[in-house]
Amino acid sequence: MLASAVNNSLQPIPLPIPKTRLLLVSDSLDRLSALQAGLNYGEFDITGVCSFEELTVACHEHHDMVALDVSPAQIAPMLKLIRASAPHTAVPVLVEATRLKNDFNLTGLLPRYRAMPCSYNEMLALVQRRSAPTTDDLTRRGML
Repeated sequence: MLASAVNNSLQPIPLPIPKTRLLLVSDSLDRLSALQAGLNYGEFDITGVCSFEELTVACHEHHDMVALDVSPAQIAPMLKLIRASAPHTAVPVLVEATRLKNDFNLTGLLPRYRAMPCSYNEMLALVQRRSAPTTDDLTRRGML
């Protein structure tokens, strides 16, 4: 009798859903601030960097996703650094591509580093989508 009374009084305790760890990379503090402003801070643990040196430090930590908004001259070394770091070998990398449209020296670069080109609005939408838990499995947060 006592065992059934104890079992009936037990309530499930909801576990906190971990926030998506997002690495935002930009070559300008203004552009970085604009990216951060487009996101819901409560849903993300955001690391924002504006230089290659800051990116080097940030790459030692694990992130679930990377959003990159840099000039064409910086894209190759930054993608190489991101993919060379152990915590970032397989995470989705989104690249804001509007500044890259007319630079033919970058042909084939994004596929080589498994990076997805997108517009600013697409980037924000994909990042937000990544953070939204699915109803069937809260541990899976599919990209596409």
